[in-house]
Amino acid sequence: MKINTFTNLAFRVLIYLALRNNKTVKTSEIADAYFVSYNHLKKVITLLIEHGYILGTKGRGGGVRLALDPKAINIGKVFRLTVEDVALAECFASPTNKCVISPSCRLRTILQDATSKFIAELDQYTLYDLVEGREGALAMHLAIEFIELE
Repeated sequence: MKINTFTNLAFRVLIYLALRNNKTVKTSEIADAYFVSYNHLKKVITLLIEHGYILGTKGRGGGVRLALDPKAINIGKVFRLTVEDVALAECFASPTNKCVISPSCRLRTILQDATSKFIAELDQYTLYDLVEGREGALAMHLAIEFIELE
């Protein structure tokens, strides 16, 4: 299974903000640190703001920061929010499914089970788990100064 770019960027934004520990940062700063498109990142940030994961302020001194403690941000929930479609095979896409063996094929059930287990595994982790004990190394790779997690 491969996560999409949107989901990947959402995780990266959250990691970046966790390392900044309540400091407001500009979207361009995050885009520059990850070498990603500012416009694409802005869409990700907008969604994370809409769902209460981060806070955004507009204006000259504006930017974004985490709205929640990293221990309260569940990775599985962020995954479900940002992934467009978890259809691993044609038979998952019911209206457009043209697979002639779908009614008798066990592959769909097996893939559904595997997908459920994948997401259940993500549900066991928080943003804190992604950064705890790795703050210095992550900050070094991003060329930022991290602020100690609480």
